[in-house]
Amino acid sequence: MKKEILLLLWLFFCHLQVSQATHIVGGEMNYTCLGDDRYEITLTIFRDCFYGDPLAWFDNPASIGIFDQQNRLVGQVLVALMGNDTLSPVLSGQCFVAPPSVCVHTTTYRTTVTLPFREGGYQLAYQRCCRNQTIQNIINPLASGATFGVTISETALRACNSSPKFKSWPPIYICANEPIVFDQSAEDMEGDSIVYRLCAPLLGANQQNPRPQPPFPPPYPPVVWLDPPYGVNNMLNGIPGSEPLRIDPVTGTLRGTPNTIGQFVVGICVEEYRNGELISTIRRDFQYNVGICGKPSASFFTPEVQCGNLNVTFSNQSQDSDNFRWEFGDPRQPNASSTVRSPSFTFADTGTYLVRLIVEPGTACADTSVQRIRLIAPTVVPNFSIEELICSDSLIFAAWDASIDNTANIISWDWTLRPPGTVSDLQNPVFAVRSSGRYELELKVTSDNGCRADTTQYIDFQLLELTIPDTLRVCLGDTIALHPMFNPSYIYFWTPPEGLSDPSAPNPLAAPDSSQIYTVIIKDAEDFCSITHEIVVLVAAPIDSLTAFAEPDSIFGRGTAQLFTTFNNNFTYTWIPANNINNPTIHNPTVSPSETTTFQVLVRNDAGCTQTAFATVFVINLACDDPHIFIPDAFTPNNDGINDVFRVRGNNIDDLYVAIFNRWGQRVFESRTPGEGWDGTFRGVPLPPDVYGYYVELRCFDGRIFFRKGNVLLIR
Repeated sequence: MKKEILLLLWLFFCHLQVSQATHIVGGEMNYTCLGDDRYEITLTIFRDCFYGDPLAWFDNPASIGIFDQQNRLVGQVLVALMGNDTLSPVLSGQCFVAPPSVCVHTTTYRTTVTLPFREGGYQLAYQRCCRNQTIQNIINPLASGATFGVTISETALRACNSSPKFKSWPPIYICANEPIVFDQSAEDMEGDSIVYRLCAPLLGANQQNPRPQPPFPPPYPPVVWLDPPYGVNNMLNGIPGSEPLRIDPVTGTLRGTPNTIGQFVVGICVEEYRNGELISTIRRDFQYNVGICGKPSASFFTPEVQCGNLNVTFSNQSQDSDNFRWEFGDPRQPNASSTVRSPSFTFADTGTYLVRLIVEPGTACADTSVQRIRLIAPTVVPNFSIEELICSDSLIFAAWDASIDNTANIISWDWTLRPPGTVSDLQNPVFAVRSSGRYELELKVTSDNGCRADTTQYIDFQLLELTIPDTLRVCLGDTIALHPMFNPSYIYFWTPPEGLSDPSAPNPLAAPDSSQIYTVIIKDAEDFCSITHEIVVLVAAPIDSLTAFAEPDSIFGRGTAQLFTTFNNNFTYTWIPANNINNPTIHNPTVSPSETTTFQVLVRNDAGCTQTAFATVFVINLACDDPHIFIPDAFTPNNDGINDVFRVRGNNIDDLYVAIFNRWGQRVFESRTPGEGWDGTFRGVPLPPDVYGYYVELRCFDGRIFFRKGNVLLIR
C-alpha cells in the first residue's frame, strides 16, 4: 500500500508542475432576510494561489443572476470585490506538516437585493470557469466550470426566512491514510430542521465564456464523475480498502479515510425543512488536496567507526523539522550541544560516544535519533610499489600492495589511476597506459576495525613515441623514404632487406618494382620497450603519355581559347600560369591571355606519379585602322540574308559609338554596342533608298582611337 501511495504522490506532483492555468477551488452562497422583501446575499469564492493562473483573479464585479421557477432571468446584481485572504492548512494531527504547494485565496461578496413575493420562489446563481485541471475524480476538469447558488422557495419568501449557514470551511489539505472527522454543520437562525447529504457539485460557465454576466440560466448539470471509481458515494478513494467519504445527515459530521494522493472536488448540500416542507437549499462546493502529511522525524548519519580524527561531521537527514538539538555525549565536555542543522564537533579523546539528535525539542511533536560512534587511533599504513611488465604500443605494469596494520586485518583496497581514472578493488592489480607522461596512482585501504588511509605516488612512464605511416605510394622506378618522422634514439630493423638502402637505418629508402609489405621492429635504447609495425608500399605505374593543345591556338586581342589535355578521373590537374584561366584544376579550362602564352599542365595520378605537357595560345594584335576596321559604303535590307545590315566590323573593337543621319540631319539610328547594326528602319518604319551619313568613333583593344565620318547608300 505504501508503494502505491508513493507512486501516486509522485505522479500527482509531477502533473501539478505542468498544470498552472486554472484557479477555481470552491464556493458557496447563502441569504439572510432583512424584512420588507430585502435580502442580504453572501457569496464566498475560493481560488488556488499556488497552481492557479495569476491572470484568473477574482471577478470584479461578480455577477449574481436571479431566476424564477421557470428558469427565466428576472434580474442581475453586480457585486464589487471587497478584498481577499489566504487560508492556512488545517491538518488532522498537530504534528503533521503540509507541503508549501498548498495555497488557497478566498474572498466574500456581500450585497442586498429586493426580492418581492413571486410564486414558485427564486433561484440565485453565480458562475465561473474553470476548475483545476489536476482534479482527479471528474472528467475534463479544465473545461468544467462551477455554479454556486441557493434556492428560495415560495414558503421562505412568505416567512422572511434566512438560509442555514455553515459554521466553518473544510480543511484545504487532508492526509492520505489518516481518518478525517470534520464538523461541516450549519446554523439556522429560525431553528428549522436541517438535513445534510453529499451531492454532486454543479457545472457552469465554460472556456469560451469563463465569467458570464449574467450567468447562464438553470437548470445546471452536475459534474461528470470519473466513474469508476468515483461518484457521490465515493468522492476521494481511487483504490478500494478504505472508508469512503460520508456525512451524518443529522449532525453534519464529515468522516472518511482518503487513500489516494491528488485533488478531488466534493459537494455538500444542506436542506432546510419547516413542518416537513423543504423551504431552501444551499450547496457547498470545495476541493480536497490529499497528500502525504509529514511528521517531524529525527535522523542523522556519520560513520559508526572513525579513525584518526577527533573532529566528527554529522549529516542531518531529519524530515519536516527546522528546530534541532544535538547532544554529543562527551563526558569531558558534559554540556556540549548544538542547534545547527548539520554540526561538526571535536571530541576530547578517542573512545565510544552516544550522540543524540532531538527534533522539535520541548514540544509534543519531538522525535529523537541516537547513534553510537567509536573514535580510534589510526592503525593502517598504506604503501605499494610498481613493476613494469610489458612495453609495446602500451605499457603494462603491476601495482604491489605493501600496506600494513599491526592490530587489524586489511579488508579492502581501492586503486585509482589518473588519467584516465581507471579503478580496481584487487589487492595487486595490473594497469595499462597508452602514452608517455606523469600518472597519479592512489591507493585507499580499509581495515576491519573501520580505519581507512590512503597514499598516492606520481609515476613517469616513457613509451615509444611513433608517428609512422601504414601505407605509402610510389611510382614505378622512383624511391621513397619509409619513415621520415623517425626518432634517432631508437633502434630499427627492417625486413625484407632487399631493395632497401639500409635495413638498420631509421628511415631507409625503398625502390620496389612491385607492391611490397615492409616490417620494422623498433626498440628504445634500454631494449625494454619494443613495437612491430607493418608498412604497405603500393607501386603504381607512371603516366605513360600526355598531350596538351589549344583550340583555337590563335586568337585576336581579347579572344578566348580552350586548353585540352588527357582526361582521367584519377588524375589531378594544375595549369600554370594561372592568370586568365577560368579554372586551373580541370583538364579543359578556358583562357584569355593578352599576349602569346605557353601553358604548362602538371598531371598527378592517385599514386603520386606526375607528368607534364605544354600548349601555346598565340595572340594576334591587329592595327586600329583599315583594313582591320571595315565600314561598308552600301547595303541592301531586303531580307535575302546578304548584306542586309549596315554594321562596323573588326576583330579588335573594344568600345564603339555609331550614328546614322538622313539628308536633313535627322539621326535615324544610334548604337554603343559592338556588333550591333542598322537595318534601314527608323522607329520601325523602313526608310526609302537614299544616301545617309554616318559617324563612327571606336576604341581598339590596344587603347587606340579610330574615328570616321562618311556616307552609306541604302538600296532597295
